Amino acid sequence: MLFWLTLSAIPLLFVFTYPRFLFSASPTQKNRLRFAAVIHGLGAAAAIFFFPRVALPFWENPLRDAHSVALLLIPLIGLPVFLIAALFLLLKNRSALALLAGILFWPYWFVFALASLDRWFQEDPVHTVFYFLCFLSPALFAFAAGAISYRPTLAHSAAFLGLVGVPWIRWSLRDPGLGNVWLMFNLSGREVAMYPPLSAQLTIFAVGLIALGLATAAIRLIPSAWQFRKLPICKRTWPAFAISLLVLTIWFSQSVMPYRIPGAVDYSQWPILQILHVEKRGLQFHETCVSVWGRSGQALSVSFTGNDRRLFQYRFQERHASGPMSDSLVDRVRAMVHSSDRANEKRDVVKPLRTWNVDGWYFTAEGVGLHAYRSDQGSTPPQEIVDLFRDLENIPRSHETHSERRDVCLGFCYDPLSGLGSLYANQRCFNDGHDVVCR
Repeated sequence: MLFWLTLSAIPLLFVFTYPRFLFSASPTQKNRLRFAAVIHGLGAAAAIFFFPRVALPFWENPLRDAHSVALLLIPLIGLPVFLIAALFLLLKNRSALALLAGILFWPYWFVFALASLDRWFQEDPVHTVFYFLCFLSPALFAFAAGAISYRPTLAHSAAFLGLVGVPWIRWSLRDPGLGNVWLMFNLSGREVAMYPPLSAQLTIFAVGLIALGLATAAIRLIPSAWQFRKLPICKRTWPAFAISLLVLTIWFSQSVMPYRIPGAVDYSQWPILQILHVEKRGLQFHETCVSVWGRSGQALSVSFTGNDRRLFQYRFQERHASGPMSDSLVDRVRAMVHSSDRANEKRDVVKPLRTWNVDGWYFTAEGVGLHAYRSDQGSTPPQEIVDLFRDLENIPRSHETHSERRDVCLGFCYDPLSGLGSLYANQRCFNDGHDVVCR
């Protein structure tokens, strides 16, 4: 991360100081501006045009193994030029290398974008163009920050052009079926080491800043004649913060429901029968799930999971235990699994419990589907399910262990399916023929 930050920070520092060279009072300023407009217009057009042709397919990318000495010379020459020009512009508002640095920026940024492609990059030309446009957004923001004291309108226009990177940001942050950045905050224990949270935190922070920058630029470009409560709208700042907060809120709400954690689970083993009982009393939940494991011709075993969690609580403890099953219980379970009067794959709609005081029962088994019973809807489970749950719950248990669970929704996302063990992202995703959809 530090390596790539260095490669991008130095040229962006030059871009920030570049307006001091362009807009400094001098007899040749108009010619300088015309020359800069032509050079950077051609540079941007050429880079956008040639990038997908050089980057695709990835295995023909000249920088995929960083063995192209000719292309590596551009960063080696460009970085010192950018740094010296930026320092002189910062300290003295002039630099003899500023013109050369401005010309070198486009070849350098082109090579930097090529070198940043990972080995799994396989996109069509349109997506690849937007990938490069996403690389232009930081340069546009840096230029806008440097030009704000010289040409405010031009600076806000440049910042608003940062919008060209938004499509790629949206594509790169979509949920591929294995989780998204918000779900990283549901991880705990050893799982955190597999998905470092710093990446998710920086991503969310960056998206919030981008939304704030774009919103601020758009508001500043509103005509000054447009007023609200006798004050020009273009001079207000709070709407930009409100818009960025709204963007993050919408993104959050679409990413965290239903409850799941990043990653995938294979279905090599799955319970043949599960019964979950959820008691909600105000903000308090008491959840107990019994799961029977085994296959045809194999001995059956039972495991127990449960928790006592509260709404507005980020962390909570989940209990785990197991126990032996008597022959009579084994016969009852096998009879219930193979019962012909329930042998269907019907799956009831399962939603989080929101009523202040409510009991929920959830029963699933092989060939039975999933059945939900809620006291607030006037449905009660068959007595044989309740009796089996009570008898299984009374089995002597092995040593009880605990693990931590986290819910970035503060308890509002964790639902009965989570209590039944459907925790990983791929357990609630299906392919509709076009995209992976998570429920």
